[in-house]
Amino acid sequence: MDDATAVLRTLLGDGHWQAADLETRRLLVANVDVGGYVGVDADEASELDCALLVAVDAAWASASDGRFGFSAQRRQLAAVMDEGFTGNDTWRQFGRAVGWVTGREWIDEDAVTYDASAPEGHLPYVPGSATVVVTGRIYEAFVIFYARLATCLD
Repeated sequence: MDDATAVLRTLLGDGHWQAADLETRRLLVANVDVGGYVGVDADEASELDCALLVAVDAAWASASDGRFGFSAQRRQLAAVMDEGFTGNDTWRQFGRAVGWVTGREWIDEDAVTYDASAPEGHLPYVPGSATVVVTGRIYEAFVIFYARLATCLD
C-alpha cells in the first residue's frame, strides 16, 4: 500500500493540506466506488480496503503529529460518545468537535480549514469523500465508515 499512498505522503510532507485531502478522497473513491454518484457512499464504506485506510491514516497522523487522520477523528468520536449523545445528535456533536458543523449545519467543502490551526480531526474531510451529504445518508455512512476503521485498526 505504500506505493498507493506515495503521492499523499509527499503532499502531506510538503504541507499541502488541501491537495492531500483531495488525494485522500481520490484514493478512497478509487478503492470502492462502483458508480452512480462519485464518492464513497453508505453502501460502499464497509468495503474500504483496510491496508489503504491504515496507510492513509498513518500518513495524516505522521504529518500532523497526530492531530489529523482517521485515528484523530476516532478519538473525537469516542469522546462525544462518552458524553452520552445518541443517534443523530452523536454525529452532529462529532461534526462540531472536528469543525465540520457550525450551528446545526454541516459545512460546505469551501469552508474546510486547510492548515494546522484546524480542530483536531478536521482533516481529512470525510464528508467530502461521500455523496451521503447529497443523498441524506450522512449519519449512516459515518456509522459504517468508522465501524470499518475500527475493524481495520483493532
